[in-house]
Amino acid sequence: MAGVSTNGRQRSGRQSERAAALAGLLQQECARLLELYAERESFPSDPESRAQLVVIPPLTAQLSTAEKIGFLHAALGECLRLLEEVIRREDAEFSDVEEDEYKTQRRTVQGRLGHLLISTERLLVDGKTCAANVAAVPDSMDNGSFALKKWILQVLQDLEYWSSQAAVTLRSLPERAKAARRTGRGARRLRGRLRR
Repeated sequence: MAGVSTNGRQRSGRQSERAAALAGLLQQECARLLELYAERESFPSDPESRAQLVVIPPLTAQLSTAEKIGFLHAALGECLRLLEEVIRREDAEFSDVEEDEYKTQRRTVQGRLGHLLISTERLLVDGKTCAANVAAVPDSMDNGSFALKKWILQVLQDLEYWSSQAAVTLRSLPERAKAARRTGRGARRLRGRLRR
């Protein structure tokens, strides 16, 4: 039984390492997507700070690892939903825009985000999910295409932010798992010495 538990921890550690690597790659791709969009629409490269569209509790030490993964998974799910809405609206509103690097990068990010969502779902403890708050998607943009473009910029900024948070949070999980395994081995050795 102990062997099964150890194998489970090792498998979980490998899964979180793979998810962390995927999140790191997604972070770079989201940064590139945001850069391409800002260039295309002539937005400042360093946009003003603003409130997040997707909100979860801060991923602090007060949260358990399971809660952190649950909230992170929820935030990533909302990000994917927002990105799909961006794609739908852009393709409808700006259908005359030719295929370019931005559109290619957008598809790459969409696919990678979907894979990261599956990876983080595998890390959920007993399938326990959490919820993220998300700003309502406007039905229509009062100021026309410029308002839509600014909303799209906000979504892409959120994507970059949450992919960064995912990379940082998931990178910290394998270290914790390794530390727990080392602590477990040390405790077993100590118990063995005490029995002698």
